[in-house]
Amino acid sequence: MLGMVSCYNSDEHTIIRGELSEWLERLVEGDPRREGCLFLLRYNKLEVFCICEWVGGGNDTFVDVLNLGKSLGNFDQKQAQELRRRLFASDTAEETSKAIIRNDSDFYHNLHDEDMEETERQERVAIGE
Repeated sequence: MLGMVSCYNSDEHTIIRGELSEWLERLVEGDPRREGCLFLLRYNKLEVFCICEWVGGGNDTFVDVLNLGKSLGNFDQKQAQELRRRLFASDTAEETSKAIIRNDSDFYHNLHDEDMEETERQERVAIGE
């Protein structure tokens, strides 16, 4: 498992149902450890979709497995292969380290983008637009 561990909050997250969700269920069908644990989630504030996995035996804590970006149309064959690799092949320490660095970088870039948007909005308000 890779990515950020989060606690589910219905104000911050939306669980998405549909064809991709059904495909995720079929992907882990018969795997007692993962069956019923994969789901598709939208981070409402960031407006990004992620494939996630429930951890800890409940439906309150989850980990991001694969970030799909701002559109579900981004999910293609290459990402399906990457998802399978992440789920079923163990990562080396180096791969895990690189993934953590990428995830941190994405998180801070998103915060920076949001900060820039807010600064621009405040400047427009200050001049009366």
